[in-house]
Amino acid sequence: GVAMALAGDLAATLRADAFVLRARARWRRAGLPRLPCRSPPPPAAKLFYDANALGGDSAELKGAQQLKRLFTYVAIRVVQGHIEGIGNDGGFAPQATGWDGKSNSPDYDVLRWHMENVPLGDGDEWISALMKESPTVALRILEARKAYAAEFDYRAMRECVDEVIGEGNVRLMQEHMAASLRGRGKRRRG
Repeated sequence: GVAMALAGDLAATLRADAFVLRARARWRRAGLPRLPCRSPPPPAAKLFYDANALGGDSAELKGAQQLKRLFTYVAIRVVQGHIEGIGNDGGFAPQATGWDGKSNSPDYDVLRWHMENVPLGDGDEWISALMKESPTVALRILEARKAYAAEFDYRAMRECVDEVIGEGNVRLMQEHMAASLRGRGKRRRG
């Protein structure tokens, strides 16, 4: 009785979540604007967690730190592309590498060495290490990071987070339900 009721509730939740995900996908394929995200819960409805588990920081601060790391990575790649001349000659840049494949740019050499040998860390550590070798390239990366953070679409990111979490939850609940039903059938036989 209870197991069947729980399985029924889980199946209903799976069907509803799958319906929403399919509807969003149909809207995207049709070129229609995105379905609006669910509005955030009111402040009183926030889930409680022990901030000590995150070193005393909020989850939002931890997320911001990860975004800073991502933006640093993107900025490094943007500056690398600039030095390589991406987009000005089909991607081949004689100013960064010569016809023989050897580097013609000390900035490129320093940047590549740091990319290959210095851990990214939180982003600031990496830029600090680069600043000691090539302040000009490091300043270009700082500017690119700032510009990318300003143009980043945070609303689209939230929609993506909602979508990937929703899809992951549906998949995991389907796996659990299938395993539960298989396990229940085995118990009957045994």
